[in-house]
Amino acid sequence: MKKLYLGRDKKLCGLCAGLGNYLNLDPTLIRIVITFTSLATAIFPMIVIYLVMSLAMPQAPDDYVETNTGRILTRGCDKKISGVCSGYAEYFGVDVTVVRLIFALLLLFIGGGFWLYIISLLFMPTFHTPESFTR
Repeated sequence: MKKLYLGRDKKLCGLCAGLGNYLNLDPTLIRIVITFTSLATAIFPMIVIYLVMSLAMPQAPDDYVETNTGRILTRGCDKKISGVCSGYAEYFGVDVTVVRLIFALLLLFIGGGFWLYIISLLFMPTFHTPESFTR
């Protein structure tokens, strides 16, 4: 049976890394969702929930192996602005046009598309091809 532990890929407490490993999602995606939800609803309750969950979850034992291998990255190919939409498209296996339309609809009708894009841009690491590393 899969156990829920604080993750080792931690930025603060390891909560997002642990949830990502348990749900087989990239911890970066969990961080983006939590940050966006905090800003869209109310920051204080999310901070309390985050702290309570961090205190309630145990540390991973030394022999615990994290199984999450997929990473969400901004992509240099097929990018229009910064590669956030192409990174989401690659991660979820959908066409990049669909992701761009979703962001545009969120921007026009809810207004959250802009903030979700900015938060994603801040959290998502950039994909580098092996050719981009020159000696």
